[in-house]
Amino acid sequence: MILDRDQVTVLLCDIQLDILPLLVDGAGLLHGCRWVADVSKEFGLPVLLTKHKKLGEFPPSLGKRADEMPVFEKDYFDLLSDSHAADHVLNDSRNQYVLAGAETHVVLLQTALSLLSHGKEVFVLGDTCQARNAVDHTAELQRLQSIGVQILTREMFFFEIIRRSEDPKYIKLARAYLDGRYLE
Repeated sequence: MILDRDQVTVLLCDIQLDILPLLVDGAGLLHGCRWVADVSKEFGLPVLLTKHKKLGEFPPSLGKRADEMPVFEKDYFDLLSDSHAADHVLNDSRNQYVLAGAETHVVLLQTALSLLSHGKEVFVLGDTCQARNAVDHTAELQRLQSIGVQILTREMFFFEIIRRSEDPKYIKLARAYLDGRYLE
């Protein structure tokens, strides 16, 4: 399976102030999720954000982006357990979901399982998700892969979406997002 720009929806899960300090490299996760949100915007990909009711607000740098994206506030770990979110996702004609955020072995796992059960293709950005300890993160990436979820990196995501170096945006976007200049 390869990503198809016309089929992809990005789902950024629970990047909130109360959980970030508890994660292995929460600051890196926030940076990665902002990168994914910005790259997705460049390519016109829909991005959905989840917000768990008990984990506080979005960090300001992500909150600015949240104003432009649908946000699903939830109390379930599995996004599709919320009827409003399930209606949005299941009535969407897009079939590929790229997941990132917190936590790998909880929210991403349960949401991925639900998406798979509804016939969606699921991809997880392994370098843009995290848990409170490395063992849970690593074990869950292996488990996700064993059940048919494709594990990608941010750079793989970028190249699968752009597809060719002759894309008119390639040089500009590669300089902005791939060579270390992406700072915020």
